[in-house]
Amino acid sequence: MYAIIQPVTVFPSTASVLFIDNVNVQPGTSATYQWWLQDAERANLTTGTITLMGEAYAAWGTDDEYLYTYTAQQLGLTIVEIVPDAPAIIAPPLPDMSAPEVAS
Repeated sequence: MYAIIQPVTVFPSTASVLFIDNVNVQPGTSATYQWWLQDAERANLTTGTITLMGEAYAAWGTDDEYLYTYTAQQLGLTIVEIVPDAPAIIAPPLPDMSAPEVAS
């Protein structure tokens, strides 16, 4: 998951993507995570860390989109679109290629 943001200048380039990773949860109390501002090609331009505590931690629940909206608010960014992870591709089972049994 990542968020497309209204472009912002991150000298000497322009960031158009917000990416979050490395979420470290202290169950029931807080969570710390790292954010990156990236250019259109997803190259990292700048990074930082945010800690959710109290009401912000409670509001997170299991909705990771909340991390993006909260981070955007903290950084003064405007989210244009949140792009979910691509669904996992589950391959069909392989056919049984063992030799057929011969009747005697």
